[in-house]
Amino acid sequence: MKIINPLALYIHIPFCQRKCLYCDFTSFPGQREQFAAYLRALTQEIEQRLPSGLTITSLYIGGGTPTILPTEALTNLLATVKSKAWVLPEAEVTVEANPSSVTETELALLREAGVNRLSLGAQSGQDRFLQTLGRGHTTRQVETTLAAARNAGFTNINLDLIFGLPGESVDDWRETLQWATALRPEHLSCYGLQVEAGTPLAQRLEAGELNLPGEEETSAMFLLNTEFLPEAGYQQYEISNFARRPTAEGGDYRSRHNLTYWRYADYLGLGLAAYSGMAGRRWVNYADLEQYIDALRCGRLPVAEEEAIPPSTGMAEMIMLGLRLTTGPDPVVFQNRWGVSLEETIGERAVSLVAGGFLVKEAGTYRLTPRGMLVSNLVITELVAPLLR
Repeated sequence: MKIINPLALYIHIPFCQRKCLYCDFTSFPGQREQFAAYLRALTQEIEQRLPSGLTITSLYIGGGTPTILPTEALTNLLATVKSKAWVLPEAEVTVEANPSSVTETELALLREAGVNRLSLGAQSGQDRFLQTLGRGHTTRQVETTLAAARNAGFTNINLDLIFGLPGESVDDWRETLQWATALRPEHLSCYGLQVEAGTPLAQRLEAGELNLPGEEETSAMFLLNTEFLPEAGYQQYEISNFARRPTAEGGDYRSRHNLTYWRYADYLGLGLAAYSGMAGRRWVNYADLEQYIDALRCGRLPVAEEEAIPPSTGMAEMIMLGLRLTTGPDPVVFQNRWGVSLEETIGERAVSLVAGGFLVKEAGTYRLTPRGMLVSNLVITELVAPLLR
């Protein structure tokens, strides 16, 4: 079969068991009565959006909590995608799960259906912080679910973790890293807590019921990631992401799906509030559940907004995302795509940032140092601001 427009595919499942106190994602606790209508609409969008022969290099089913759906519903979604597009035999197929939302039998069925990567929302290695976040699981359940996934045949597992939690110290975070690495997942995503306005967590912080660690402590937690995790066998390849080093038998455990975003390649998002970026255009689906379902019921694509991306914006975005990678933006791909070199685009503004120890220049590109990663937003803004005027 001829490969046509290879891209990464994201499918959003907006349902979950409970809304975590820090969450502002497009997700809805409960609402089981909406499952069937949503799945019908999502299936219609898959059939409309996936032309015959389209090549899927990675497929990511996220949420919400996808595994809150009946396992048969998830395997049917996979079958529908495969009936419309060519999912490469070596494609990375990921499903997100909460530790309390999936059994070993369900995991085995997902593995049999072609899911080869599992991403578990662990978030912390200490139960008291899980309670602060409003998570519906314990650390013991993470351990049990990971063991069940191994028994079901999964050899590529990610754990999501969050640092900078209310009341958390650097030693607490070190304990979480020790706990997580002892479980030997293939991949770790370590994100700093983002407090979103209007969430219950933000309200508790505003009321003085909880206190966040200071900037110095959260910086120390981030730097601990870059020191502790490599010693434990995990290579940093993106600001927040670490993958186990390949063994003699091989195995690249970096998230191929997320690398698509960071490399500014084409991706298609299906489902409620999903974003897509293809051929210089970007669009987003409705975030209102009824609007999404009604549009597809009437035979319309559920697009809320669409825009053409100006070349200067595209260059800025490619630089911003590429600098999240420890290798920096690919200068050859940049030149081929935009007809101008990376050096011509940002070299002049990068001089002082290199001198200040925030950037390193090598092999025709630039990459952030650990110091630069601590203030990455400021560094990146300095580099790309003229492109966004």
